[in-house]
Amino acid sequence: MRGRLILAIGAAMLLAGPAMAQPTVGPADPAAVVAELYKTPAPDPDPSIDDPPEAEGPELYAAGLRALLALDAGRDMNYLDFDWVSGGQDLPEYRDLKIVVLGKTTDTARVRVTFRNFGEARERLIDMVVEDGRWVIEDVYMKAPEKDWLSRRLVANPQD
Repeated sequence: MRGRLILAIGAAMLLAGPAMAQPTVGPADPAAVVAELYKTPAPDPDPSIDDPPEAEGPELYAAGLRALLALDAGRDMNYLDFDWVSGGQDLPEYRDLKIVVLGKTTDTARVRVTFRNFGEARERLIDMVVEDGRWVIEDVYMKAPEKDWLSRRLVANPQD
């Protein structure tokens, strides 16, 4: 009897092991999270209605970056005056989009995104971490053409 119990517990642990190793929420691949950002949005059927703040959703950002985005949103004049994802203010036109995971550990990753938006080359290096069992964006180096970190842009006025 005792042998069967041990065997049953061992089998249950063996079967549950892979499921327990997976994140509890969201995709296991950081590139899949980034790919969600680069889905081409549908044209707004009623442009007279303002978008809610943080239309991409705060669930995509790590706690520190969410705090900086909230700080910037509370200013009379935002320091971040363009969509960091596309590098522009208009509805994006992504061409030659490539998303590559450059490095990944169990709780950090760096994802490189390259594309052309209205003919202009863009590159983003997105640092990601696991928070609450899912991949979130910790910071972004806007390599081309801005050459600036998203977090730095949110705390320092580029006009100064």
